[in-house]
Amino acid sequence: ATGPVFKGWDQIDRGPMPSGDLRTMALDGRNDLEPSAIALVPQIADVIAALQASGAWLARMSGSGATCFALYDSPEARDAAADALPPDWWRLAGKLR
Repeated sequence: ATGPVFKGWDQIDRGPMPSGDLRTMALDGRNDLEPSAIALVPQIADVIAALQASGAWLARMSGSGATCFALYDSPEARDAAADALPPDWWRLAGKLR
């Protein structure tokens, strides 16, 4: 649930998000709710680790933890990674415009 994740947030202002091209912003960005969400649901860290190990150039938690995502350099890499994930995990492959 979102409420407990925000309640667990350390409320530290880490400054503005980075600027630059999309890849730089994504790699240098962050989700300040991630530690709180992982403390409540440790499996989030397992999902992020699996996505990172799948060849993604970026794997993160979205929002307050309902979704994790990964970005790949090609549709082929994305599809291979999706096929290698546990079959009971929900997944949706898409393309950023």
